[in-house]
Amino acid sequence: MNFSEKQISIFKGISLVSGLFTLIIALTMILSLVQLKTIDPLANPSLQSIKEQFDRDPDNKDKAEQVRAIDLMARKAYFTSRWQVETGSYLLLAGAVVFVFFQRLIAGSEKPARSLQPDKPDINLERKRNQRYLIIAASIVTIMAVTSSFVLRSNLPAPGKSPAAVTENKSSEMPDAITEFYKPGDVNYPFFRGEGSRGMAGGTGYPTEWNGTDGKNIKWKIAVPKPGKNSPVIWGDKLFFTGAVNADCEIYCINKKTGETIWTGSASGFPGASSEAPESDAEAGMAVPTAAASKNEVCAVFGNGNLVCFDHDGKLKWGKNLGVPHGTYGYSASLVIYDKLLLVQYDSQDKITLSGYELGTGELKWETIRSGRPVNSSPLLANFDGQPQLLINGNPNVSAFDPVSGKELWSLPGVSGDVAPSLAVNSKMVFAAQDYFNVIALKPGKAGATVWQDNTFTPDASSPVANDKFLFIATGSGDVACYDSEKGDTLWSHYFEEPFYPSPIIADDHVYLLDRAGVMHIVKAAGEFQLVAESPIGERTDCTPAFSEKAIFIRTNENLYCISNN
Repeated sequence: MNFSEKQISIFKGISLVSGLFTLIIALTMILSLVQLKTIDPLANPSLQSIKEQFDRDPDNKDKAEQVRAIDLMARKAYFTSRWQVETGSYLLLAGAVVFVFFQRLIAGSEKPARSLQPDKPDINLERKRNQRYLIIAASIVTIMAVTSSFVLRSNLPAPGKSPAAVTENKSSEMPDAITEFYKPGDVNYPFFRGEGSRGMAGGTGYPTEWNGTDGKNIKWKIAVPKPGKNSPVIWGDKLFFTGAVNADCEIYCINKKTGETIWTGSASGFPGASSEAPESDAEAGMAVPTAAASKNEVCAVFGNGNLVCFDHDGKLKWGKNLGVPHGTYGYSASLVIYDKLLLVQYDSQDKITLSGYELGTGELKWETIRSGRPVNSSPLLANFDGQPQLLINGNPNVSAFDPVSGKELWSLPGVSGDVAPSLAVNSKMVFAAQDYFNVIALKPGKAGATVWQDNTFTPDASSPVANDKFLFIATGSGDVACYDSEKGDTLWSHYFEEPFYPSPIIADDHVYLLDRAGVMHIVKAAGEFQLVAESPIGERTDCTPAFSEKAIFIRTNENLYCISNN
């Protein structure tokens, strides 16, 4: 092809600009990669300094906001560098293609000059040879740069990820008994986060769209008699929750089909009951722990240590005081029932224990002194190697206990700080998390070990939830993340703006994520982000929802809602 001198001049200009553009992009990518490989956003000196000040004065709200702000800036800087590398891969490829294309046009279109002195070397031939070498060298460098960028991009580290801690986790088929253990029913939702307190709901057909303001798919709504941060629990057609004003503590039994109050039971005034209302976090109050229900009983515990057990007709079977717990945020551990034992995790500044009480009589069957420091998490039930286990997200260890005898089965290094999130489990692994610390995946058992850990996304009060493929985290800053549960890779993340205190629940192949503003964000329980719906209840809430027979029950600060497609 023949082009005019003006066109060739333009081609040279475009080629020069594209070459410089490609060089700048390549240098920027190299710097970003170095930053990603060497800088941990959470090792920011300013963040560490403010965090140390906050640790010395945990009630200082200004320091808490500074920690959050600097933490967010550090994470944004990391993801900006990551975006630069990912976007740079495509920009580098585009710049290289343009450079090579116009170099080819220039090389094939320049007019040869006549040689007036044949005895001298052919300048045109020499020029063509140099241009050919230049194009070949540029092409090789470009191909190497583009290939390297895509290879390196696929191996980018997550901030805080410890590759050395990753170990091979071989999957195996579960025995039928263990499979049944992890399979929740569709009627009973007996504990905080459902059966076993694991964050899984059985059944299908749960609604995805509703509106608490205009009444869409709201089956019934009742006012909450007394405030509380606990969640509803369900056995059969009966729903239970608690409330308290100072030392006046109550438990409520509701008909889950109609919203009618069946009975109200007092957790105050029984022989040995405490009338004290210990200091706690202003937002928490005395009714933070979620009750536990079985076929014939429902049990509840409150912030002054009053522990009560009622039958389903509202008769007090027994009551006792555990001792008034003292802590910065009050008492929050929810109850769990295993076989005929009520299992109570007790955390106070003076002692931390795990106890088993005879469900029918309240007799103390065993008490185990736990090591470590007080936490605000709740226990859950799991089954590993055919052994039922009660697991606690402690500080600084994750520990497992025999729910029948209270004997400690194993203990592994976990998280530290003001531990509030409970654990997540699947059939093979245990997951611990704590804000401003890490998400840690553990292989359980005496010979257990850390499989992987990461600090990109960490929850504040919300507990993580897992199945055998994925781990889902909802943070106090509004982020939701999905991890590969075995490898620890971040598969996707999404920012929802409002913070999450309620814990996510997996139900009917969806993850239900309720934020503090009362909006339920429903996503597919999958390795790719797929938003199904966003449904507002219209009120603020910190309570984890309950699921039963195609209905969802949400407790807000003011009301209790039943949501159903029918």
